[in-house]
Amino acid sequence: MSTEPKLELGAPSVSLIPEEPYSAFNSWQKRWIVILMASVGCLGTLSSFVYFPAIPQLADHLHVSVANINLTITVYLIVAAIAPTIVGNSADTIGRRPTVAVCLVIYLGADIGLALSPSFVALLCFRILQAAGISGTFAITFGVLGDLFTPAERGSTSGIMSFVLNTPPSFGPVLSGLLMQRWGWRSIFWFLTTAAAFFFLVIALCLPETSRLVVGNGSTSATHGLGRPILPLLLPKSSIGEHVSEGASDDERTRRISCSNPLKTLGVLRKPATLLIICAMAIYYAIYSSLQASLSSLFSTTYKTSSLVTGLIYLPFGVGCGLGAVLSGKILDIEYRQTATRLHFPLDRGANHDLTSFPIEKARLGSLVYALLPCCLCIAGYGWSIQYKLHMAVPLILQFLIGLPVQGIFTAIGTLLVDTHPGKPASAQAANNLIRCATAGAGLAIFEPTLGRLGPGWTFVVAAASGLVAAALLFWVRRSGMSWRRRSRGRLANEVGSQ
Repeated sequence: MSTEPKLELGAPSVSLIPEEPYSAFNSWQKRWIVILMASVGCLGTLSSFVYFPAIPQLADHLHVSVANINLTITVYLIVAAIAPTIVGNSADTIGRRPTVAVCLVIYLGADIGLALSPSFVALLCFRILQAAGISGTFAITFGVLGDLFTPAERGSTSGIMSFVLNTPPSFGPVLSGLLMQRWGWRSIFWFLTTAAAFFFLVIALCLPETSRLVVGNGSTSATHGLGRPILPLLLPKSSIGEHVSEGASDDERTRRISCSNPLKTLGVLRKPATLLIICAMAIYYAIYSSLQASLSSLFSTTYKTSSLVTGLIYLPFGVGCGLGAVLSGKILDIEYRQTATRLHFPLDRGANHDLTSFPIEKARLGSLVYALLPCCLCIAGYGWSIQYKLHMAVPLILQFLIGLPVQGIFTAIGTLLVDTHPGKPASAQAANNLIRCATAGAGLAIFEPTLGRLGPGWTFVVAAASGLVAAALLFWVRRSGMSWRRRSRGRLANEVGSQ
């Protein structure tokens, strides 16, 4: 009797696809595609963190108040929350390559406009356009992860991808300070313009279409010109030439990708596990954003730091996030293998496995969720260390210890969303982006008043308490996620049967 759950979770529900590999791309092609897409996604985070140090200069040069410049940050977050719902669904239906190309064209135009902005109104308008162009590339990157890698491979790859996506907090403010010191605030946007033009050129030349709805496992060429790279460097050999897929016909494929409905992005929130893990990530992202946004002001007022030191204090948190991304990716792969071995689940890394009765929530949220408990203690301790003006090394070390598990859980949640939404990973990430950006915007709006009223100590105690609530949500998903998926499939099967 004791072996029945094991059999139920493991071997009987295994579904392998032996006819062809999950991805026709070889390992180095997949690696470079992910690095390229993660680098493009990195521009979205970089656009925020190079902007923060420029706020005083922008206010001075455009003859407006700092509060007006802060309005451009709020508007940016609002657009960054909404735009990916359109971009994510387009990437899942039309294709990754044309969608990211259009995003970069919009972003490139916005950066040029920002660099030439003569007034606050122009700055605000082009910041809106900038957010609309680049914010959705984060979701597309996770869509590519689901296109190319099986669940057994995703952990370490997601870690590397998260490392690239989340390095701007560590070097963005320093880069911004150096550019402004030498050439002024407009040089920041010329730098972003140059980066956007470079990545657009590389994508036009080399990036292949990876959407499984458009090209299957990559062995079929895209049928339209926008989906085909100029150079075949990253194309599988089987897709170069006249190869035709034995899957869906061109007519079927065209009907399936002919229309993009952004409202479908929000449909993923009807799944209870998806809603809970996105809410948990939103809470930690709000804590992450509040800590980053208040960093320079807290240290400059508490420790009287210079502008150079104020830029450097972002490094410990950034290093912690980078290390957390890489380590968590390794841990995700290890725990997936351990769970699969315990349940006699196949471990063929190149085959597509049916995760219907596999406890993927436990595999992804295994030990990483426990790290959030000491993380919340560090968040509270960080606030009190600043309030009592302890040596600067203390809050900097605590920043590192906070960044390590927070980025780890971001990586785990991002990978789990790809695992549980195999047909629309970019849409799932877009819904995640909508909730987390909206929550971060609300959190930032109340953080400064709370900080002024309660002081750093009690403010970060409140943040730590909200982090414990988010950890409880993840423990709930870890325990009940698979049963929720089963019930959802059962209801869907009954609806189909009744029709």
